[in-house]
Amino acid sequence: MRLGKRSRHGAVALIWLTLVVGLAAPGYGADEEDPDIVHGWAGFTDVKNSLYHHISNQAYDLLDKRERAVAGVKTAEDWQARRQWVRKTLAEIVGPFPEKTPLHARIVGTLRRDDFHVDKLLFESQPGFPVPAAVFVPNGLSGRVPAIVYVSGHAGDAYRIPFYQTVILNLVKKGFIVLAFDPVGQGERVQYYDALHGRSAVGDPTKEHSYPGAQMILTGDNLARTMIWDGIRAVDYLLTRPDVDPTRIGITGRSGGGTQSAYIAAFDDRIAASAPENWITSFRRVFQSIGPQDVEQNINDSIAHLLDQADLLTARAPKDTLIVATTRDFFNIQGTRETFREARRAYAALGKPDAMQMTEDDAPHTSTRKNREAVYRFFKESFGYGGAPADEKIEALDATALNVTETGQVVTSIKGETLFTLNRTRAEKLAAQRAAARKTGGAQRTPR
Repeated sequence: MRLGKRSRHGAVALIWLTLVVGLAAPGYGADEEDPDIVHGWAGFTDVKNSLYHHISNQAYDLLDKRERAVAGVKTAEDWQARRQWVRKTLAEIVGPFPEKTPLHARIVGTLRRDDFHVDKLLFESQPGFPVPAAVFVPNGLSGRVPAIVYVSGHAGDAYRIPFYQTVILNLVKKGFIVLAFDPVGQGERVQYYDALHGRSAVGDPTKEHSYPGAQMILTGDNLARTMIWDGIRAVDYLLTRPDVDPTRIGITGRSGGGTQSAYIAAFDDRIAASAPENWITSFRRVFQSIGPQDVEQNINDSIAHLLDQADLLTARAPKDTLIVATTRDFFNIQGTRETFREARRAYAALGKPDAMQMTEDDAPHTSTRKNREAVYRFFKESFGYGGAPADEKIEALDATALNVTETGQVVTSIKGETLFTLNRTRAEKLAAQRAAARKTGGAQRTPR
């Protein structure tokens, strides 16, 4: 007999009631073995992750729907239409961005070496919201040259660590100007700085992102928007320099810097070549392996809007793009390869399949010599400029020597806005709108 939905629920309830009553019935003594009625049942083997599985299954359903939609995208016209839809959807869920206000950019000092110099830069991506940065410039330049924005991963000292300086200074040796800036929560932009102990009060950069990120979600905002905007304003600064070729701007970064590289390049058409490293995979493989990562790596409602990481790449098609990956990264390589294949379909349909490239090396979550040289070669070929792509040994600069502010922290040197104060202002605007809506009976809208 086939039971209806209501009948099935009743049958299940009756079974559970029978079990409970049976255990309490006469003849069941305390000296008898207590049967563990749920031990080994498949539905109870991972109870602690029940909510995770429930949400993941909802995500998989949405991603299945997305895959069916993408499967039908074949012609150049199809991909152009999808590209426009992706860009519009990304703009809706991330933006709108703040108004472009004066950068108030100033060079506060210069480090000089035999073959390059470093301009210590401070600019405001939003009013009163300072961004410390460094512009690495080869000596003896003639005319305008390509420039690369370098975005740091989750390192406390950001671009100052030798690991990242290896890439930065190699690019400089090959003739590129490189601008590196501190992401919020890192370097000189610690948001919860404990001056007494000289460190973040909440912990490492992932926690520096998670604390304000959770607060921003409550006001309908997302930390990704702030971090993308910082990168866009960094490009704005580069275009003010007489030594930078505005038609040859690139971006790269590893891990969390790979996230930002992919994001910023998807939103800023002035970036001609992008090489995100150690991040690109797919949301399905993330959910199946390590789970969602830092708050800025999960844009609000992206899966609900049927977006995946491949859309960040096709949004800029067919501009030059290189995915940099390692096979044993915790960002699953299967997802990386699947995303590459999808993005290359778009590039092929648009007539430039070779503009979408991928390099991988057998290594964990790290930068390898093979991959670094692939990045140097990529920018050399994209811009028709640069020296030999060999990875050279560099002498890292002292981290403190690269500091832009007097105290080594914006909050103690300059004061100004923080993520918390910016979000508080947003919350106050939202509260005022709600109060006004209650008085007039009108609809309340989240402030942007």
